Amino acid sequence: MSSETSFFDPIKCEIVDSFVRYTKLKGTKGKGEAWLYLGRDLDLLFFKLFFSNFRKDNKYFFLKKNLIDYIENASHEYEFQNNFHLNNESVKGYRNNIFEKYNYFKKTIYSLEERIFFLDLEYRVDGGRFYIRPKKLDKNHPWNLIRDIALPQISEFQIQKIRMPENYNFSFELKFSEKNFHFLDHNSEHFINYNIMDLKKRFPENSLEYHTLVKARYGQGFFKNEILKRMNCCLITGSTEILEAAHIKPWTLSNDEEKIDGFNGILLTPNCHKLFDKGLVSFDKKGILLISKNLKNTIFKKLIVEDKNINKEPILNKKTLNYLNWHRDYFKKNFN
Repeated sequence: MSSETSFFDPIKCEIVDSFVRYTKLKGTKGKGEAWLYLGRDLDLLFFKLFFSNFRKDNKYFFLKKNLIDYIENASHEYEFQNNFHLNNESVKGYRNNIFEKYNYFKKTIYSLEERIFFLDLEYRVDGGRFYIRPKKLDKNHPWNLIRDIALPQISEFQIQKIRMPENYNFSFELKFSEKNFHFLDHNSEHFINYNIMDLKKRFPENSLEYHTLVKARYGQGFFKNEILKRMNCCLITGSTEILEAAHIKPWTLSNDEEKIDGFNGILLTPNCHKLFDKGLVSFDKKGILLISKNLKNTIFKKLIVEDKNINKEPILNKKTLNYLNWHRDYFKKNFN
């Protein structure tokens, strides 16, 4: 049995822009500070009790597994940079092109120990706000790595207090807040599970509604049957073998009606489906295939043999064209 025991509810706190360094949003000011905002000073006693009055023998740590999970799921936002200024949604992106350091951050995280310990947290109260940070920070401190990789406003810390035989340990886990899962890759496990949990809250698991919506996630059931009424081959290769029902607007980003709407679907072979899902191919308003500037023509030809004589009428109706317009806009950086 593990010697670690937790009887305490975790603390959650949002990662705000003032905390981060490299991933600061456009339209914000300052260079960032190392102080992590936990809450109002009205909760001062609660915070001090939670951290056992910041005892000298407390130990704090990040988990390598958690950081890997976070950076993997952050890949879509690092690439497309849809985050925006809190007070102005028209100001999108980050001061730096954060995608340039994505692989560096990923490599750094994979090189870490399974647990990355640090000591001596301190706190301060300023302007009615309660903050924490390590007392001694150098350029290689793991706290600063977090400040470089964390995406502000859409991320949070979950801090878990763990009772050890002679002291307390505190695990700091970096997560995406549930309300901001739409910034993740639409095929991310977190986003899919969030959608399924939402369906379970709203429908009994043995209900027709629940099964119809979940089967649509896998391109099966009612959703696929509706697509088959309009087409019978892959709309890129013309193949009638090994066909998959692909959502145009992804299942995770769709409402209940869109999840099972046959006009929000097309038939594709597995290779074509993968490229379409990643926004590396799409269709214009005339049904002509679009190939992303990020997909080399030599790679495309190795994966796909396009049939340019396919009848595109099944996708030239108003509803499907609207979904395709959404797809091109969502992945616009791939085609501009």
